Amino acid sequence: MFTIDFSRFDLIDLSMGIIPNQLNEGRPFEVKEGRLADGTLKYDIVNTHTHVGTHIESPVHFYFKGKTCTDYPLTHFMGPAALLTTNIPDDAPSVTLAHVQPQLESKRGKIEVLYVRNDTARRPLFIDLECVHYFAGFGLKLFVFEHTINFGDTSLEAGREFHDVMLSRDTLLVEFPANGAALTRSDFYLMAVPLNIRGIDSSACRLFAIQEK
Repeated sequence: MFTIDFSRFDLIDLSMGIIPNQLNEGRPFEVKEGRLADGTLKYDIVNTHTHVGTHIESPVHFYFKGKTCTDYPLTHFMGPAALLTTNIPDDAPSVTLAHVQPQLESKRGKIEVLYVRNDTARRPLFIDLECVHYFAGFGLKLFVFEHTINFGDTSLEAGREFHDVMLSRDTLLVEFPANGAALTRSDFYLMAVPLNIRGIDSSACRLFAIQEK
């Protein structure tokens, strides 16, 4: 059996923490205290949905048919990963392919997961749709991106193109990660473990990375 030498590696939690009854409108996680039949404590989840906190989107989310998270093997939710940084000049309107390619081209065929981090003060940061088509060519299992990032623009059409390009290739989308600043290496190992709930479009997940110190 293998072991991980945690004197050489850090385990980094990239999941958004959820505080019940305190999330913004549209992303609720409302609970109330209750009791099981034997009098022990339980919490009733009275209002939430499948896109609250860090979550994985499957093709059925976009196409209303097709695969859900439980249709993929567990190996689809882990793999060698790369970090895409986005520290573009202040006068650059968006992240372009010219910024992306030098970081990623040498990793083609070597990575299965990509984490895209917003390294700017922009809310949102725009990444050209040309980059999305480039990402798709890597055959990724997972595409992780911070919620302050938009692909193309804020239009419904751009959002649909982004989802279609990635999900049509079985590249699952991991949205609302957190703590991305803790990633200090360009290469690491990443896991996003979904719940084993069948038939739903997306799943909450625990997202974490194993990174060399």
